[in-house]
Amino acid sequence: MEKQYSKVLQTLRDLGHGARDGSSVLDFGCGSGRGVMGLRERGYEAYGCDLKFGEEGDIPALARHGHVRLIETAPYRFPFDDDFFDIVYSCQVFEHVQNYRDVLREIHRVLAPGGVSLHIFPSRYRLIESHLHIPLASIIQQYWYLYFWAKLGIRNDRQKGMSPEEVAHINYNGLKEGTNYLSKKKITSFVEEFFDEYEFCELAASRHSRLNSIYPVLKRIPFASQFLSTFQTRILFLRKNRT
Repeated sequence: MEKQYSKVLQTLRDLGHGARDGSSVLDFGCGSGRGVMGLRERGYEAYGCDLKFGEEGDIPALARHGHVRLIETAPYRFPFDDDFFDIVYSCQVFEHVQNYRDVLREIHRVLAPGGVSLHIFPSRYRLIESHLHIPLASIIQQYWYLYFWAKLGIRNDRQKGMSPEEVAHINYNGLKEGTNYLSKKKITSFVEEFFDEYEFCELAASRHSRLNSIYPVLKRIPFASQFLSTFQTRILFLRKNRT
């Protein structure tokens, strides 16, 4: 997790939007709270929000001080005031978002004028689906297909020891109910309802990923960013207007 929020801050810096000491940061979909805790230990005014929390990790301590909060669902709302954050970010969250319009509206609302947002999430056309480790499962979500791979022994860490039928049912329901892999065109249509300034910045972010060693080569290849965005990971940058 530390590598993820570090990648976010480094990418924003490269884009000309570096965080300052004491900057207010929201980890949208913060999970165990490790990112929030790590940022607070480094001097940022960091908070997190999610739809549910467990009792593991840093959550109990952060919750006691209001540093992590539950997202309200009826109506959908981040539990923070307008214009509150300098930065909003998420890692491996947008592929689960069912209500893009609500989420983007709330990101825009809680960002301060001139505030920025960065979101890292797997592409719809990624060869190996990130959560199940099944080829093209973000596109092909039929039960028979998932059963075929389960029969071959493909499992994530939580599915070891399960029968192929159990794994296939879990994966089928998880994909149908818990993921929403949209095309870049569809994502852009939602973004443009709320943000005038945005870009997909996969090439810039690759400098701070496992691709950093070949970044000097990638930046010289036409369409490298488009390739990464289509077949690997999307990195979505948003900026709220100052007025």
